[in-house]
Amino acid sequence: MKFVSCLAVAATLVVATASIAHAKDCGSQPSRPSIPNGASATDEEMKAAQAKLTPYAKAMSEYLRCLSEQMKTGKDEYDEVTADWKKQSDIFVKTPAKQ
Repeated sequence: MKFVSCLAVAATLVVATASIAHAKDCGSQPSRPSIPNGASATDEEMKAAQAKLTPYAKAMSEYLRCLSEQMKTGKDEYDEVTADWKKQSDIFVKTPAKQ
């Protein structure tokens, strides 16, 4: 019975850690710019599309950097929580049952 309880708590910790990872708001993913068909586009259409690419690339880069930092923070916390869980679970298993 102790083992089943340990598994339930471990599953709860995994879900809680995933939720914490989403705490930092990276905003929404930048909208994909429209790319004209190169075979039929005019010079103006290509220039207009090119002008949208730099801001898009910058916004996407910032968005991906934020997500990467968020993932690292979540992983670090997950590693700490699971290490603490293993330590406490090992102690719990070795401790005589309390009535």
